[in-house]
Amino acid sequence: MGCQSTVIIGNNLTFSICTHDPDTGVLTDADAAPTYRVYEDETGVAILNGTMTVLDNANTTGFYTELIACTAANGFENGRSYTIYIEATVDSDTGGISYGFRALTADPTAAVISAAVWAAVAEGAHTYADLLRLSTAVLTAESSGGGTATIVFRDLGDTKNRISATVDANGNRTAVGTRDGT
Repeated sequence: MGCQSTVIIGNNLTFSICTHDPDTGVLTDADAAPTYRVYEDETGVAILNGTMTVLDNANTTGFYTELIACTAANGFENGRSYTIYIEATVDSDTGGISYGFRALTADPTAAVISAAVWAAVAEGAHTYADLLRLSTAVLTAESSGGGTATIVFRDLGDTKNRISATVDANGNRTAVGTRDGT
């Protein structure tokens, strides 16, 4: 895995390393838990530091991970780049690796657009939410939601009304019928 390239501020970031014997290249547990330091951009003072944890020691060799909370309280800022410097000693030889990632705030745009579309007027005075409640009521004989709605489904090809459906304030289907096509 190594390290993911982006993290949403408020979420966690997990990173990992595998340690090897520097003489043979064989996977080997470190002499002590590897240490890490997290730097923002090229700032010379770490915003976080600590030691990594061996993971699944019974089934792995030299496999270490760490999970950090990428929160504003821990110093993470939107659009900033971060570098994790990891150092481990194996057989008295010290080695290191670094990973980079970017912190971003969650993009509320998708949720805002979804809510706006859901509430938008679709046909006459009916919203997409009305249409969904009505469609559900037509298929299941009841729905949740609220608000009485009568919607006429029109054939877009010839613009004739084909189906009329009504849902009462409790979301129950009260009428569904075909129209005469006018």
